[in-house]
Amino acid sequence: HEQLELFVEFVKSQGLDKYLKKKDWAGFARRYNGPGYAKRRYHKRLASAYEKYRKEEDKHK
Repeated sequence: HEQLELFVEFVKSQGLDKYLKKKDWAGFARRYNGPGYAKRRYHKRLASAYEKYRKEEDKHK
């Protein structure tokens, strides 16, 4: 739990939360993971994880 809180604080302190709020996965990944983000498909992984958990959330509504 504490690790997640530290991550959230880091993301906010670096101004990266605005990319997450806009669901700009490439914008976030570029700034968080560096220039190799696309080769490692970090932006695609973020989008996929978001969709997975969004669908799970919708099931519980």
